[in-house]
Amino acid sequence: MAIDFGVNYFAVIVAAIAGGVIGFLYYGVAGLSDRLARMDGRAPRGGPPSPPQAAIGMIVGLVNAWVLALLSLNLGASSIADAILLGVLVWIGGAAAFKAAQVAFEGRSWNAWALAGLHDLIVEIVAAAIVTVWR
Repeated sequence: MAIDFGVNYFAVIVAAIAGGVIGFLYYGVAGLSDRLARMDGRAPRGGPPSPPQAAIGMIVGLVNAWVLALLSLNLGASSIADAILLGVLVWIGGAAAFKAAQVAFEGRSWNAWALAGLHDLIVEIVAAAIVTVWR
């Protein structure tokens, strides 16, 4: 199997930044971080993420966007519809499935799964759209 690694790395960076902006809006501006903490039985943390949290978030966003770009390129995705399908499939097979296992094994709330899952789904679709359309 030959994998083409010739993705648009600038698009990968933009997609990772877009994911961070979505997270800021979803969890910060909309205040869903506090709601998620309460659903998990934790006290709301408040304030922006710490520098290590922000760095890890950016690294995770870059890796995610890079993998989406590789999949998009090597699967021949070229349209917004292709990008949406790719984002949904990656979300189902990755974040949604693993977080569902956490709910089952760690006794977490399905409502918390849904709240965090919606964020992850939005990020996957937006990142897939950026790296698919902007080759």
